[in-house]
Amino acid sequence: MKRGRRHRLHPGFTVIEMIVVVAIIGIMATLGLPNLIRVIHRAKLDGIVRETSVLMQRARSEAVRQSVPTVVRADFARNEVVAFADVDGVALGDPSDLIFNPIAGEPHRTTDYELGRYRLPNLVQFAHPSGDPAERIDGFTPAGAEFVAVFDPNGSMRNTGAIRFGDLRGNFLEVRVEPAATARVQVLKWDLDLAAYQTRNQGDKPWVWL
Repeated sequence: MKRGRRHRLHPGFTVIEMIVVVAIIGIMATLGLPNLIRVIHRAKLDGIVRETSVLMQRARSEAVRQSVPTVVRADFARNEVVAFADVDGVALGDPSDLIFNPIAGEPHRTTDYELGRYRLPNLVQFAHPSGDPAERIDGFTPAGAEFVAVFDPNGSMRNTGAIRFGDLRGNFLEVRVEPAATARVQVLKWDLDLAAYQTRNQGDKPWVWL
């Protein structure tokens, strides 16, 4: 007598079901990846700009509190934004030289000292839409071959200006300090249509990210 065959049920996906799942994942990845990349670029650019804004405000506060000039500079060679107190010139009775040259072995705050340093993240650089390296800084005070932001002990800005940043997608932001009397720190974004930097919602027009 022949025994009937038993059909065992195998849990899991069939080949067709697997193909459908893979196809769905592929479609989701295709639609979501560009948005994810856009968010990553925006976060990196926005992050370093916010850090630079805070560094500017910290430099101004330190200038007032310690009664010494403070400097914020863009270090193009190291891709960093650096702030320091320019103490040496004042201590020696000479005009500040706007150069970070601390004297080894001297007590803190009796020689130049650093206030903060931020490195630009990957995919972000000092840049202007024109591509001209000279446009990476707008205004500020000459210090040798550079132009730096200088805050005086009375809380004012020696010369107004901006440090400019950009990402690889064509988004550009600047940290601008003006007017000189109050040293107000603002963040502006390059508007492609107007070919100019604009504050957020300036003229009721929101920023557009690429």
